[in-house]
Amino acid sequence: MIKNIQLTFLIILSLSVSLFFVSCDKDMSISLKNENIDNLNLTSSDTLSAIVSTVLMPNIPTSGTGDTTTRLLVGKVSQGPIGSVTSNAYFRLMPENVSSDIPKNAVYDSITLVLRPTFDKYTHGDTTKLQTIVAHRVTQTLEQTTLNNTMTGQPIPVYISGASIFGQQKFAYDANPLGSVTFMPHMNKRDSVSIRLADTWGTELFEKIRTADYIFNSTANFQEYFKGMVLVPASSNTAIIGFHNILSVKIHYSYNGADGFKKSTAKTLQMGDRRFHYNNFVADRSGTAFATLSTTKEIPSTASNGVSYIQGGTGVVTKITFPGLAEFMQTQNIAINKAELIIEVASKDLGHYTAALKPMLWIATDNIATGYVNTPFANAIQHGNYVVGNNTGRNGRYVFNMIQYIRSANDENAKDKSLFLSVSPQGEQINQGQQVPPLIIPSELYYSANTSILATENNKPKIKLNIVYTKFK
Repeated sequence: MIKNIQLTFLIILSLSVSLFFVSCDKDMSISLKNENIDNLNLTSSDTLSAIVSTVLMPNIPTSGTGDTTTRLLVGKVSQGPIGSVTSNAYFRLMPENVSSDIPKNAVYDSITLVLRPTFDKYTHGDTTKLQTIVAHRVTQTLEQTTLNNTMTGQPIPVYISGASIFGQQKFAYDANPLGSVTFMPHMNKRDSVSIRLADTWGTELFEKIRTADYIFNSTANFQEYFKGMVLVPASSNTAIIGFHNILSVKIHYSYNGADGFKKSTAKTLQMGDRRFHYNNFVADRSGTAFATLSTTKEIPSTASNGVSYIQGGTGVVTKITFPGLAEFMQTQNIAINKAELIIEVASKDLGHYTAALKPMLWIATDNIATGYVNTPFANAIQHGNYVVGNNTGRNGRYVFNMIQYIRSANDENAKDKSLFLSVSPQGEQINQGQQVPPLIIPSELYYSANTSILATENNKPKIKLNIVYTKFK
């Protein structure tokens, strides 16, 4: 939807103020003693407009990176105007260090999958209701994909750095569940969630461990026997829960020790290669203005009552273009003092849902992210300053410094470029003190379902570009 951009014109008079001449790309200072002060002229204009739409970026890599700084995401959330999103978590198991030293008189007891919350206790959605997780056995080999653009000629999105498993990919699994659990996600109190798995599989594994079966001779043998597990939420779930990728499957057994007393212990299978755990995101937008959203079809804000949004995991972004910016930047004898992009968030709609706290702007070419808006005059992603809303009607808002970006409006092929407002692909390290290890927050884009619905006014998105400039006679 077209949103008028607010242009503010201001003369800043000080002992030394640096101004950028757009026409000749030179710096100029104005002081109170400047003899040409009378040649400054203030005018006003409101001719720039923003065109806004919702876009689905392709191939979001949601698999692990080989370390422990990612999340397994399981659950489902629904947000009225944008539909629902479900996350299923896939992973492999590892047979290493499982010895066959089980006493002859040992008896199988049970098998459980133990999940632990992430260190940051991540959730997205309503955690005041019971949640159900169902475990299934994967029947198709989990494999990474390497994108190849030689056939299409299209650039590979900049957020893809190599082989991965992407969030939209699905791998077959047995419809018969291995086990399930229903629990209340008190994330700050609960140390773990245990899923009791099928005893038929537990007994089978127990006997294979006891007899030193060939499946424990190598990772390849075990992967052929057991390709992996997927955790699927119930359709009634109301939250997506983040679990640590350090998990375990415990085969419990008991035996009578040499002292005559009964002893209980377990053999443990850990998560396998973390590059092969990933989160499969499934969106259901039926019945909403975004029902036909796809990687080849964007939804203009004129078709969604001005509503647009961004979302981690699925790769939904808000596309923003300023068709009149190039012409404005060719205006003679002006100097840009300040440029800010302000995007308001519908705070009242957030409720239990986690808003994107560190948004960023991709630079997209023909709807493919090929770069990003830098921190001005630095080679680093600029994260928008999140200004929190309040209870008196003021929306939360994202503020970006666009002083450097707008100068590229007249670059070659600029007309083919647009901005994608998105959650961040970068993780974050938060120091907690000298005696406490830093808290690692994984990437919002790859390992969260964080969603921000943008605010509207008169069925238009509340997005404005404030440009402060001085015009010379």
